[in-house]
Amino acid sequence: MDLVIMWIRKSFNLVQDRGSDSTQQRLAEDQKWTLLLDVRSPAEYEVSHLQGAIRVDPETTDMDHLVKDLGLADCDEEREVVFYCTVGYRSSKLAQKMEEFLASDAGQTLRGALRVYNLEGGLVKWANESKPMVDRFGQPTKLVHPYNNMWAYLVKPEFRAPL
Repeated sequence: MDLVIMWIRKSFNLVQDRGSDSTQQRLAEDQKWTLLLDVRSPAEYEVSHLQGAIRVDPETTDMDHLVKDLGLADCDEEREVVFYCTVGYRSSKLAQKMEEFLASDAGQTLRGALRVYNLEGGLVKWANESKPMVDRFGQPTKLVHPYNNMWAYLVKPEFRAPL
């Protein structure tokens, strides 16, 4: 997993990672300041996701539209936006697009209000650490959709949902 995390960090150097422990602690303290964005397919999201997470299409390119859809366009208070996916690649890609948007003229009003992070190691790391997740019914689950056969090897067998 460490090699995958290093590869993702190198691929998306504008993106800051947020560790699973600090994310879990932040959510326990005050979830209203942290917006969780699940950057996976509907099928992956149905198997498991972080409670309160909003699913975002991994192919999203219009950050201005996304910001408006999420109700962040008029954000005048500091908010954290934590993107995650299976291992962090798709979420880092979208987090980097968000960082680029915030650095542009179009995102200048939100520049100081939004702090963007990628959940280090994604749901694979989260699940392997036995941290809480819910399924499509909001019920606790330990399973994670591994995205594909290659990433499945990173998930402990007892937490691996069938593809």
